[in-house]
Amino acid sequence: MFTLLDTIFLFILLLSIVYFLTLLITSFYHLRMSRPPNCSDTPAVSILKPLKGLDHHLEDNLRSFFLLDYPKYELIFGVSDEKDPAVAVVQNLQQEFPQISSRLIIDSTETGLNPKINNLQNMSCYARFSYFLISDSNIRVTPGYLKDLMAHMQISGTGLVTSTIRGRIGSRVGSVLESLHLNAFIAPNVFAINNLIKLPISIGKSMLFRKEEFNRLGGFRAYRNLLAEDHLIGTGMKSLGLKVRTSPLPIDNINGNWNITNFMSRHLRWAKLRKNLNEFYYMAELLSNPIPLAMIYAFIRWELIAFQMMLAVILIKMLIDIIIIRLLKSDIRWFQYLFIPIKDLLIGFIWFVPHFSRKVSWRGNTFKISRNTQLIPIMKG
Repeated sequence: MFTLLDTIFLFILLLSIVYFLTLLITSFYHLRMSRPPNCSDTPAVSILKPLKGLDHHLEDNLRSFFLLDYPKYELIFGVSDEKDPAVAVVQNLQQEFPQISSRLIIDSTETGLNPKINNLQNMSCYARFSYFLISDSNIRVTPGYLKDLMAHMQISGTGLVTSTIRGRIGSRVGSVLESLHLNAFIAPNVFAINNLIKLPISIGKSMLFRKEEFNRLGGFRAYRNLLAEDHLIGTGMKSLGLKVRTSPLPIDNINGNWNITNFMSRHLRWAKLRKNLNEFYYMAELLSNPIPLAMIYAFIRWELIAFQMMLAVILIKMLIDIIIIRLLKSDIRWFQYLFIPIKDLLIGFIWFVPHFSRKVSWRGNTFKISRNTQLIPIMKG
């Protein structure tokens, strides 16, 4: 007998599949149909690289920035502790590339609760140029990366340019899960949200903007107690009447040594962040994960047709994910696609957690997160 519950679940599953087909179309357009603009001007850029500890392949990641094909730029690395192992990595690269302007800032000054912003604020005092590029330590780029960003920045009305993030796998299961999620969920959702909803999405792993306009938003100090500083910088640019653009040129997010705990920890934090930014959009994320919904429906219905439908949803979702991942030219191997349902089940579990917990752990600190991702310290003891 066809019940109201059947109608609700089937309607949600249908919407979810339609949504993923939309992601596929927007991804194809963004990655294969859009033409990169010409870079007619190459103003000098200050690249700010906040560091903490040894990310996997850190030296290779940082070396890619010394190899940029760009006339004039400076690299500013920042750590809060002189004993940080990243210090030696930076110093070795500075000796290897003495022709590239670079400096290492060791400063433990804290202007707020966000440790990344503290680091960026300390580095920014030494930046000489009128363009800032923020880039995380686990990012690896090609020589044409900065020219590509600057070409998009020169489009009239642009306030910030971010990048398409492509996950690169390692030998551990956590890195496979992370790469699958970055490639098949994060990247296509950024394309769709930018193109369809016109909501500015800026990814803190790679953001280029003008210092002058950033200062109008209050500079780094304005974001010192906020967790989602990257997204809020993007919305700030929109409030100035400027656009946030996403370059289709992928940059690589290196997660070679990640385990499942790393994967769960990051996405628990990101889920709590998104829920406290916009409740409506967070609830709508249910449509972005049809596999757990199909499984819940099958076990509630407990009939053959329901399990057949669950299998169909899994296969359709996996097929769409695989096509998007191949559009990004990721290095994921064919057998690792079998982790897609497992990854989606974990993400489905994570989705519920922010409804019951606001605590986040990040870079050795523990906070409660409130509206607009305001950070509230949790005292130990």
